[in-house]
Formats: sequence, structure tokens, C-alpha cells
Amino acid sequence: MLFKQFQHEEGACLSYIIGCTRTGMAAIVDAQSEIRPYLQYLSSHNLKLTHIFETHSQADHLSGAKQLSEVTGAPAHFHESVKANFPVKRLKDGEELKVGNIFLKVLHTPGHTADSMSIVVTDTTRSKEPWFVLTGDTLFVGDVGRPDLHGSPEDLYESNYQKLMKLPDTLEVYPAHYAGSVCGKALSPKPSSTIGFERRFNPALQFKSKGEFVDFVLADLPVQPPRFEKVRQFNLGFLSEPPIEKTFDQNSLEITVEEFKQKLDCGEKPFLLDVREAVEFQIANLGGHLIPLRQLRQRMKELDPNQEIVIHCHTGNRSRRAVEFLYENGFRNVKNLIGGIEAWSRKIDSKVPRY
Repeated sequence: MLFKQFQHEEGACLSYIIGCTRTGMAAIVDAQSEIRPYLQYLSSHNLKLTHIFETHSQADHLSGAKQLSEVTGAPAHFHESVKANFPVKRLKDGEELKVGNIFLKVLHTPGHTADSMSIVVTDTTRSKEPWFVLTGDTLFVGDVGRPDLHGSPEDLYESNYQKLMKLPDTLEVYPAHYAGSVCGKALSPKPSSTIGFERRFNPALQFKSKGEFVDFVLADLPVQPPRFEKVRQFNLGFLSEPPIEKTFDQNSLEITVEEFKQKLDCGEKPFLLDVREAVEFQIANLGGHLIPLRQLRQRMKELDPNQEIVIHCHTGNRSRRAVEFLYENGFRNVKNLIGGIEAWSRKIDSKVPRY
């Protein structure tokens, strides 16, 4: 079996190709709209795409499922509860599919969305036991999916505690996002884990009751993805054009670390806002004001909309979303520090720790 994880810095998304080298069949899970890297990988490994899976109806980024299906002829698979406006294959809870010598078992795991599903993968050439599970936005490394994008916190509890946590501890976990995504609150930058590790150390999986879990997942939710409803409708085929309309030019709201350093050297004092998590701030910081992205909506009043604000995170993903959110809420003098604290350490001040 070939297994390839694709990391997409924009949106901190993860997508996957699973291929059977003996039969030349392949599946793609949670594809992005830029489909060329997938097609190039398939071609270079002599694989034919036979299955396209979406673990849920996406709202934070443009999906490539519909386009891939049109280009390759492979059907797009969703959970049966999805409402889509293009041809899809509908899957039931517990259904099993074969991609060559690979078995894929569908688990309906609603909560992030009603149509969320996870996929348990078995490479029969190695063992009859499953190898890993693709958890979409239901279970992340160090977190679980947010339940306020057409989802339910009660369903999210059942999916994680009563389904995913019933899987073997040795099963590897591959989610659809890592740190920087707004689809959870405190995702780890690590893009994979195991069921056993998450059972022991994931903060969202330590509660004794459903009520405690519900209170936890509803507290301090990140800002919702801009235009998320239109993005979802486009991904499901109800809009013919992607929702790319914007009230600003993103490039005009960015600043390089060199430009920011020049401002400081000239005596300018823009307000520096750090939107990382507190644990990251403790590891390394530039002395800015800390408001984690997930708290920005609630703490927006701490900021002066008339002041020049430079926002940074680790590599620039979360801060870009913070800039977009603040701009759309009346802040006209905000800029994203391109590359974040990582670029500052590498290009300006090596004394700032990299992590």
C-alpha cells in the first residue's frame, strides 16, 4: 500500500492518497481545489483514481472532490446524509469498500457536521487488523472538531467517546487539519497520532460526562471561517462560482519581517498582536499582546480599531485569518506578519527560539 499525506499550509489542511500498488487502484480523501499535485502523484506512481472521499461537507476551504470526479470519472463518496447538487455515492455507517487489496470501513461520526464520517483503513497484504483511521474533523491531534458549523456537541461526544475511542489503541490517527485551522480550538502541529495517545492526553477526551464535554467544546470557539456557508454551498455544487469576493486585497494587508523591522528601527510603534496559544508564547515570543485566535471574537474590545496592528502567529496561517476577521469587523489598519515568528527568528533575530 502507498499512503501519502499532503499538508496544505493555507488553512492548515491535510489530504491523503491511498494506493494499492498490486492493482494500481487509488483513493483520495479530502482533496483540495488545486488538484494538480494529486494527479502528478498518481501518474508518477502508475495509479488510477477509483474513489474520492469527503469526510464531511467542507466549509473552511474549497474542495477538489467535484473537480476530481469530473476530470477522472471516479465517483465522489459522502455519507448518505449529505445534501449535494452533483452526482455522489452515498455511504452508510459500517459500509465496507475495497480499493484493490485495501479495505475501507465507514464510521458515521457526526458532530462537527451532520454528515461527518471517519474511515478505518486495513492493508490486507500486511494484516487483517486495521492500520489507521482517517478522522476528518471529528478527532484531531490534541483536540476535537468544533460543533457550531452545522454540527452538534452531543453528537460529537457520541462519535468520539462511543465510536472512535472504542477502536484499538494502536490504530494510527490521521485527521483533516493540524495547528492553524479554525475547525478546532487547540490543535497540535503534529499531523498524526494514535487512538491510545489521544485517549490519554487529548484534553477533550478526559471528561466523565457528556455535559462536561459539551461545555468544554462550546467554550472559547475560534472565529468562524469567513464566508463559510458560501464555501460549503460551492463545495456541494449549489454555487457555480467559488465565493472569492472580498472586501479587500489580501496582499495589501501583509507585511514582511524585514519591513516590520524597518518600522521598528525608524521609531514606529505598531501594536503587535500574537494570536498563538499560551504554551507557544511561553516557548518563544516577540513581546506582543497575546490573544489566541480562538478567543479573538470575545476579546476584540481589547484592541483599538484606529491603531496600526501587526498580527503574527507561528508561520502566518492563524494571523492571516485574524487579519481577515478584524478587517471585516471594522479594523482597517491591520497587517499579517508574513512567516510569523518562524520567519522573524530565521531572518531577523536568531536568538528568538524556533520550535
